[in-house]
Amino acid sequence: MDIEAVKMFSVLAKKLNYTETAKALDVSQPTLSRKIKALEESLNVTLVHRRGSSISLTPQGEVFFESAGQILDLIDHTVEKLHVERKGVSGLLRIGCLHPMARFLTKSFLPDFHEKYPNIHIHFHTLTPNTLSLFEDVDLMIAPFLPNDESVVCRKASRFTRCCYASPKYIQKRGEPKYVHDLELHQCITHTNTPSSERYWNLINKHGDKRQIEVTGDMTTNSIDIAINLAQEGFGIGLIPDNQVREQVRCGELIKLFNGEWFEEGTLYILYKQSIHTPKRFKVFIEEFEAFHEQWGLRD
Repeated sequence: MDIEAVKMFSVLAKKLNYTETAKALDVSQPTLSRKIKALEESLNVTLVHRRGSSISLTPQGEVFFESAGQILDLIDHTVEKLHVERKGVSGLLRIGCLHPMARFLTKSFLPDFHEKYPNIHIHFHTLTPNTLSLFEDVDLMIAPFLPNDESVVCRKASRFTRCCYASPKYIQKRGEPKYVHDLELHQCITHTNTPSSERYWNLINKHGDKRQIEVTGDMTTNSIDIAINLAQEGFGIGLIPDNQVREQVRCGELIKLFNGEWFEEGTLYILYKQSIHTPKRFKVFIEEFEAFHEQWGLRD
């Protein structure tokens, strides 16, 4: 059996479009069609119904698609075992995440990880919240929310907090909010890097008291990085992850409001597709990432 053709069929079965599949595989459409036709002839079944530009899987195609995934997983697992025995954990790892997380990883996590596992090649795909659950071009996702996909394995990597920050420039101009409900009277930098537009900040304190604050402001962004810049320049108050602004706080560029007593809690997840054999490179990345976040959370 032509394994390359099986891989092509698996992608085609997901996309149900020859043009998009050929583009994803970086092959010509005639080559793709020829490979699929040859696979059908070798199996003596019709896998795909062709109706002009649209296609669908036959019942036999549905069955083969399910089995093909298991076959390809087994082949990948076997090849990986051979490589691990020869030169340790290796291979390509495609990671999807929001841009601020990619920046944070490349600066704080990746240097030590790459030194420990030099044969794992990392390919970052920076995504938006709306595409953060699409696994077409990635192996692992790092996301601050869960996808609506039951076929995805979700592991809690760490907890994080977002606190309210403002610059001395903003406080000098607009004053510092004394009580948490005072935020409704201030310029707040809202985010669009969430599944839905941010209209409220759901804050909590260490005693478990909760407050839902309606926030408005002149500045909105889909990037934590831009929110930090806007807060530094005095455009408003930002609700920002603590681990993203430690340096700015040390330098006096940002001030944590309410002494950090009011904050928003969140969970960081690592997501990946279910598979019979989870590749070793996936496992070591997840383990190292979780250990890193545990240590990072203990830092001052």
